[in-house]
Amino acid sequence: MDVVHMLSLPGGIGLFLYGMYMMREHLQAAAGERLQRMLAALTATPLRGFFAGCVITAVMQSSSAVTVMAVGFVDSGIMNLTQAVFLILGANIGTTVTGQLIALDIQGIAPFFAFVGILFMVFSKKKKWQYVGGAASGFGVMFLGLGLVENATMPLASSETFIRLLTNCKNPITGILAGTVFSAVIQSSSASVGILQTLARNGLVGMESSIYIVFGQNIGTCLTAILAATRGNCNAKRTAVLHLLINVFGTAFFFVLGHFVPFVELAEGLSPQNPAAQVANVHTIFNVVTSLVLLPFGGVLVGITGQIVPKHPKENK
Repeated sequence: MDVVHMLSLPGGIGLFLYGMYMMREHLQAAAGERLQRMLAALTATPLRGFFAGCVITAVMQSSSAVTVMAVGFVDSGIMNLTQAVFLILGANIGTTVTGQLIALDIQGIAPFFAFVGILFMVFSKKKKWQYVGGAASGFGVMFLGLGLVENATMPLASSETFIRLLTNCKNPITGILAGTVFSAVIQSSSASVGILQTLARNGLVGMESSIYIVFGQNIGTCLTAILAATRGNCNAKRTAVLHLLINVFGTAFFFVLGHFVPFVELAEGLSPQNPAAQVANVHTIFNVVTSLVLLPFGGVLVGITGQIVPKHPKENK
C-alpha cells in the first residue's frame, strides 16, 4: 500500500463521515423545532412511536441522532421511558436504509447530487432550500468519500497482515469486539456498516467475518447516547441504557440463533454476487428481527433498566 493510498483512506472516511454529518444537520435545520414537536406528539402510543422512529431515522439516516433526541426529551420530561423505548426500537430499523442505499452502488451520480445541492446553497435566498441543498450535497459527498475508500483499500487485498487481521474476525467474539470498537470510535453504525460494505465489495472481508462485525457495530453505536446522557438525570441515563440493552440482546439472540440458522448461506442467497448488499441485508435482518421480537416487551425493558440504573433519592423526575 503506497503513500497515496494510505492518505486516500482516512481522507475518504473523513469525507464519508462529513457527508453524513452535513445531511443530518441540514435535515434537522430544515425541520427545526417542528421535528422535535412531531417526535413528542407521535410517541403518544407505542405503535405510533415505533413507526415515528422508523420513518424519521430513515429520513435523517442516523439512529444515534434520534436516540440522542430521545435522551434529551426524557431528561426534560417531554417524553417518558416507555415512549422512548418504542422510538428507539423504530430508529434501529430506520437506520438500515443507509446500508441499502450504499448497496445500490450509486457512486456514479454522487457528484450530481453534490453539485445540485451546492447550487441551492449558493443561489437560493430561502433558508429552507439552502438546507435542502445542504442535505443533497451531504448525500453526494458521502458517496464520493466511499469511492475514495474503495480505491484506497484495493491494495489491501494483497496484504498478508490485513488478511490475517480479518481472518481473526471469523471468530464470533473477535468479530463482535472489532465491530463494537470500530462503531464506537466513529459513533455511527450506519457509517461503520457502509465502510464494511466497501471492504466486502473489494473482496477484503467475507460474510463469515461481516456477520459478527455487524452485530458488534450495533452495540458500538450506543456510545453516542451514553455520552449524551452522562450529564442528564436518572431517566436520561436509563434511556441510554435502554438503547444498549436492546442491541446487546439482539447480538446475544443472533449469536445463539447462529448455531441453528446458516446466516452466511442466507445472506449470500438473498443477494448473490453483491457482497455490499449481503452486508446491508444482515444489518437489516438484525435490526428488524430484534425490534419486532422486543416490541411486545417494551414495559419489561423499562423495568430492567430501572433495576440497572436505580433512581437517586434526591431526583424528583
